[in-house]
Amino acid sequence: MKRTAIIHLFALLTVVAAGVELGAQREQADTTTLKTSLERRFEVVQLRGDGVALKSRDSRNGPSIEITDDGIAVDGEPATGAEVRQKLGAADAALVLQVSYLTRAQRHDLFASSQTTPSTAVLPTPPPAPEPPPLPRFERRNRGRRDGDRVQFGSNITIREGEVVDGDVVNIGGSVTVDGEVRGDVVGIGGGVTLGPKASVENNVVVVGGPLNRADGARIGGRVQTVGVGNLNFGDFRWTANPLWLFWGSMVGAAFALVFTLTRLAILCLLGALVVLFGRNYMERTADHVATETVKAGAIGFLSQLLFLPVLVITIVVLVMTIIGIPLLLLLPFVFLGLGVVAVIGFTAVGYRLGGLLLTRLGWATDNPYTTTIAGIVLVLSPLLLARLLGLIVPFTFGLGLIGMLLEYAAWTVGFGAVALTRFSRPAAPPLATTTPVQV
Repeated sequence: MKRTAIIHLFALLTVVAAGVELGAQREQADTTTLKTSLERRFEVVQLRGDGVALKSRDSRNGPSIEITDDGIAVDGEPATGAEVRQKLGAADAALVLQVSYLTRAQRHDLFASSQTTPSTAVLPTPPPAPEPPPLPRFERRNRGRRDGDRVQFGSNITIREGEVVDGDVVNIGGSVTVDGEVRGDVVGIGGGVTLGPKASVENNVVVVGGPLNRADGARIGGRVQTVGVGNLNFGDFRWTANPLWLFWGSMVGAAFALVFTLTRLAILCLLGALVVLFGRNYMERTADHVATETVKAGAIGFLSQLLFLPVLVITIVVLVMTIIGIPLLLLLPFVFLGLGVVAVIGFTAVGYRLGGLLLTRLGWATDNPYTTTIAGIVLVLSPLLLARLLGLIVPFTFGLGLIGMLLEYAAWTVGFGAVALTRFSRPAAPPLATTTPVQV
């Protein structure tokens, strides 16, 4: 009897275990089918607290469904089973309701591998961006000196073999010779540039108004810009090339100086006559500023002379460094020509004013502007002419010649400033015409 009872109990336990296992298999199969159906119809996002958000794959404007322990919400509003069927349709509503019947643990197990929200997701660390390849540069040597920029005016620059310039090399009015390494630009203005067989220039080479001599082994990392104004090279000029220095203090030198001064006087008289012919009104207005604002005009002219060279150098360097502005350097001769015309107009105005004073003092007529202008120019140069004439007889006339040069310099300076005042001042309004009543 006992044995029979034990056999029946063992059989009962076996049946129960088989049923449990079969139920688990059926439940697992149903859960897998549910997950597959959901992912086919919806985009699944797992929320905090094991909640689930569903978004229809068929329509981007479809409702958003959230399933949590509190129930079902459609577009953020709680919904009953009937409302879910009404808004989603029978097929989608059946899937949503099946998910809502699951416990929190079942939902967690069902969607553990699904997509999570960015707030709960643990994103993998992106790989570091690859470093850009280094720009090709010439091999740098560590030996030799390392200097900054080299800027020179009027003399030559030489970079010897093994020498390293950690910057730019700029020369105005001289030549540049490179046999070493320059880690910037090489600029030559008014002079030539020579690159030896071992020269290395990492950036650009710019030559304005001079030749470029480049050996076969020379390396240039940037562009080559040349603006030709002939084979001009101010660095090769020397004052000793003046033949007058060979006769300084002699009769021949004094004769040369006298002829040179007379020639310059004739040229100035001719230029003054041309100014009177083509611009008499403007010249007379400038002469009025010479007479009424002499000190102011002289100060403006002197300040212009002080600022001319720095402004010119800065302008040239800026145009050269921008590369695009290099063609604009061709306009510099026209700028110098314009300044020369302005200076001649001012000098003529000074001569016209002084000539009027001289002829008035002598009691001569001043109706002819040409005669007045020429008389004033001769008056300005008279001390220098007298020094040149006396130099033919007396060798020591340096003091008188210096006075003459200073007087001429003052005339040019005041005249230039007077032109500036005429240009930037408003013309005086003409006086109103008045009528005198006629008594009958």
